[in-house]
Amino acid sequence: MSFARTKIQPPRPRAGSLLERPLLVQRLLDELPRRRLVLVCAAAGFGKTSALTQVIARLDPGTACAWVSCDETDTPVQLLGCLLAALEPYDLPWRSEPDALARAAAEATTPALRKRIAAEIINALDAAEVPRGVIVVDDLHRVDAPAVYDFLDALIERLSPRWTLVLLSRREPPLALPRLRALGEVAEFDMDDLRLTRDEARAITAAGGLPPDA
Repeated sequence: MSFARTKIQPPRPRAGSLLERPLLVQRLLDELPRRRLVLVCAAAGFGKTSALTQVIARLDPGTACAWVSCDETDTPVQLLGCLLAALEPYDLPWRSEPDALARAAAEATTPALRKRIAAEIINALDAAEVPRGVIVVDDLHRVDAPAVYDFLDALIERLSPRWTLVLLSRREPPLALPRLRALGEVAEFDMDDLRLTRDEARAITAAGGLPPDA
């Protein structure tokens, strides 16, 4: 493994360090089984990652969850390697060995070749013996490589209805979002959705020892 294992693990905040967001978390949970894509797009500090860690903790038993965190230095091949490693615990019935897929990705210089690799992953996901699955890609705004977005478009287009892709980003990614919106296949959460409610803000002030009218 040529990357830190924490890249494929959801963050584990210390107990009591996060404000519980039950309303936001429930809205996200409600959308997961209905959409191919859930896009959470907001500026830094709006709690995108924190909200998703709470969502992951509340998934139904048996739900598969693969988490990939992006870095600025990630290449398309490295990100694919992270995804394949994150899916490894679910023993997907690969037609090609994951290592072979990663090598093929290194040579995939055209959208058609990248689409072929995406098809292999889609078929393996569809044949997985899990009732539901969620793939989370965190900090997607750090990735500039067009090949990554070509691959994500291909993955979303034919993704099994038992799987949902969740993308967390500070800016709207260059994907075929107009088409997904027209098809009703994307749920979008922006800064307005992630803002604290009045009751949540009051909970923070109370926890900090401030008077109720602060």
